[in-house]
Amino acid sequence: MSKLYLRIINVKNSFPVIAGLFLIFYYIISQLSNSDLSDEPVVITKQNPPEIMMFASQSCHYCAIARRFFKKHTLPYTENDIDLSIEHREMFYRLGGKGTPLIIVNKSIIYGFDESQIRAAL
Repeated sequence: MSKLYLRIINVKNSFPVIAGLFLIFYYIISQLSNSDLSDEPVVITKQNPPEIMMFASQSCHYCAIARRFFKKHTLPYTENDIDLSIEHREMFYRLGGKGTPLIIVNKSIIYGFDESQIRAAL
């Protein structure tokens, strides 16, 4: 039994196990994220079309969910990538950003992806 335990601890042999666990975890999280988006139609409560601006990064999982939400409900938005633009990164920090996405809907600032807050701001 102790030889088996030592074999698992060995870095060379444990890499495939760790990689497999990571892939399984990533798959589960992505499936849960896809089901998080509501099918309820978006009702725009303001008279004018909403102004939506999102500060995001390409590697952000919640930014990808926000993109899918905007696309699913055909909401036009402007995306500012804070990894590619120093100007956008500085504006992101001035707005109090600590993590992406930071979404502005009609002057309401939403930190992170929160579908209920986005719907309320519309």
